[in-house]
Amino acid sequence: IEETISEDVIKNINVNLIAPILLTSNFIKFTKSWKIDKRVLNISSGSAKYLLPSQSPYSTAKAGLDSFTKSIYLEQKEELFPVKVASVYPGVIDTRLQTEIRSTRKEKFPYVELFNQLYKEEKLQTPLETAEKLIQLLLDSDFGKETIVEVLS
Repeated sequence: IEETISEDVIKNINVNLIAPILLTSNFIKFTKSWKIDKRVLNISSGSAKYLLPSQSPYSTAKAGLDSFTKSIYLEQKEELFPVKVASVYPGVIDTRLQTEIRSTRKEKFPYVELFNQLYKEEKLQTPLETAEKLIQLLLDSDFGKETIVEVLS
């Protein structure tokens, strides 16, 4: 954390926590009178629960997103037409972030070999596979019964 650049922390918190809060707030505000099924799916991370060194701002933002999701559930559950919410840990996805993690020196990120191994063993989901699973989850009749969905299957 001592090597963190302030602007990077601000960007991380803006993208992973503040943007979802503001988008959800506006969605609820502008759809309050709609008498239909409404849903919000937040993309969290296993990093919110399973902490690793060198990821504290990211893990903190995702844990905050989970807490926010749980709070919105409590606010909405008594509404006649509530916004159903869930926060999902989509799994390990082959994204640009994964590429950056795999190229990090072990001194900076002690678990870099674990992520390199997942890549070598082809255990990373593609973005398309992940998107298909997220859409399935969002359209599922049980959506919103669990506020935290840990693994997409």
